[in-house]
Amino acid sequence: MIRPPLIALPGLLAADAAFAAPGVAMADLSAVIMSLALVIGFIFAAAWVVRRMPFGIGRANGPLKVLAALPLGPKERLLLVEARGEEILIAVSPAGVFNVGATKIHSAGSVRPPSAEPVFVLPDPS
Repeated sequence: MIRPPLIALPGLLAADAAFAAPGVAMADLSAVIMSLALVIGFIFAAAWVVRRMPFGIGRANGPLKVLAALPLGPKERLLLVEARGEEILIAVSPAGVFNVGATKIHSAGSVRPPSAEPVFVLPDPS
């Protein structure tokens, strides 16, 4: 018969006493584990929400500024971006990023308004 060493015997007795302590039940342990899982899940959900915000909190203003965003679909959008004194219209989709157009910003800080006169183009009658 194999006998446990006498050195480990007090540790085993203390472990049995800890599990037999009054007021400690398996329900308490499972409540702590569920609470921990809930807090960790909340942290991941909050991080996901902050990443999905179009103009997230705490994003620094650098050389690029998103002036406007227009969602065209679940993964497609048009962005109006200010960069180096120009306003650039960009189309963003899963296929890539495409430059749609650009306009210089004048010294007053705004884009020159288009002319108020309408331009009509009639088809050639021939």
